[in-house]
Amino acid sequence: MGVNIQKYDLRVVKESGNRYEFENKYVETPKKAHQIFIETLELDKRTEEVFAMLTIDIKSKLTGVFEVSIGDLSSSLVKPREVFKRAILQNSAGIILGHNHPSCEPEPSRDDVNLTKNLIEAGEIVDIEIMDHLIIGDKKNFISMKEKELI
Repeated sequence: MGVNIQKYDLRVVKESGNRYEFENKYVETPKKAHQIFIETLELDKRTEEVFAMLTIDIKSKLTGVFEVSIGDLSSSLVKPREVFKRAILQNSAGIILGHNHPSCEPEPSRDDVNLTKNLIEAGEIVDIEIMDHLIIGDKKNFISMKEKELI
């Protein structure tokens, strides 16, 4: 007598989207990552905190843009599982994290720094590097945690 098992299929599904006018798909600077977060997810205009990520390949070519979590005015719940699930499905070599501060003040909080360090540790286990974490205040105002040497 046979045993019932469940067969699963796991995939990333492309959403219908707009065409964005970027010079190229390479994300080599925090400024370029900031531009992508602003253009694709409008993180400068959101009234709640949104945690997002860019997935990149081994040559820093953009492979995906994901909205991971939407929170409230001052926080967003983020778990490593939710971040790395997307990155693994995209076969990513690296991730650039980003989230907005609706107050338009991009200064990182202690929670922002701790979360990023936890995600870096989780990334080491699955061999996916956290390249940077941007905190976005508005269209021109953002902080790169890597440039500030917080990570």
